[in-house]
Amino acid sequence: MALQQHTAQLTEKYNHLSAEYAQLKSSHAQQRAESEQIKVSQAQQKAAYEQFREMVMNMANSGTCAPNPFWSYNHQPPPGSPPPPPAPPLY
Repeated sequence: MALQQHTAQLTEKYNHLSAEYAQLKSSHAQQRAESEQIKVSQAQQKAAYEQFREMVMNMANSGTCAPNPFWSYNHQPPPGSPPPPPAPPLY
């Protein structure tokens, strides 16, 4: 009788652990799929950024961008370039 009860308890415990393992395995597979989607999304974002950066650099190099009217601190314009426009009043 005691052996049958012990066997039943072990069987119940085994079934519970098997179900928990299956759930964890499913959760892990879902997390892997989400991780792969994130990697794909990051790769797409990086490609879009690189494409945008290349477009901006091409525009800057081709002269189609308007020059920046504000010189950065300690910036020396190339020789022969016009001086920067005067700063607008602060008040």
